[in-house]
Formats: sequence, C-alpha cells, structure tokens
Amino acid sequence: MGMLSVDFLITLQILPGFFSNCLFLALYDSVVLLKQVVLLLRRSKSARGEWRRMLTSAGLRSVWNSFLLDAYKQVKQGGDAPNSRVVHMTGSGGGARWRCSNGKGGGTECHLLDFAGSERPLVVNFGSAT
Repeated sequence: MGMLSVDFLITLQILPGFFSNCLFLALYDSVVLLKQVVLLLRRSKSARGEWRRMLTSAGLRSVWNSFLLDAYKQVKQGGDAPNSRVVHMTGSGGGARWRCSNGKGGGTECHLLDFAGSERPLVVNFGSAT
C-alpha cells in the first residue's frame, strides 16, 4: 500500500467524526442566533453584544487538524510504549540506585525504557512542585 492510500483510509476514518462536529457547531450557532433574535424582539440591552459564529472556515480547519493529529499520533493504546530520550540527573529523586540499564550515571543521556525492569513497573510522574 502506498502512502496515498494510507492517507485516503485515514481520511475515510476521520470523516464521520468531523461531520458530527460540524453538525454540532451548526446547531450551536443556530441556538445562539435564535437567542439573539429573541433578545432583540424583547428589546433587551444584553442583545447588543457581538455574536461570534462557531461554524467558520477557521473553526472547521481547527477541527480537521485536531482529527489529523489524533489519527497520526505515534502512541496507540495497546501498542508499544515510546522510548523517548531523557537525561538522568544525579541526586534527583531515586539517587544513584536508579541507573539506566546501560550502566551510565547521572547527567547522561539515555532512554526512558532503560529505567524499566522486570521486577518493578515503570512509573513516570510529570508533576510539579510549584
């Protein structure tokens, strides 16, 4: 299969979700427009606000690009875990007992899965102390 046919298959997979999002945006715009008309008929002061549509070409491009990003992401559920490059710092958390499986110490570049072992699960915490 060539790259063109893969892109075509991905497009076919994306279309139902894309069209359902377009329908939602159109319904949302319709409800907001109806609300604006009702407020204008009541001569309400709050009806003078600017109405920004959701179903625009920029909005549709954004929805399409988000579907494409999701379709082409490298990590899939049930697939292989990514093995990103990391720098092992000395004195950070586990200290010297957690070394890359290649035996390199702190401040060296290794890969995330180098820290995994058969005797323990790999837990990665992306927390913040701020």
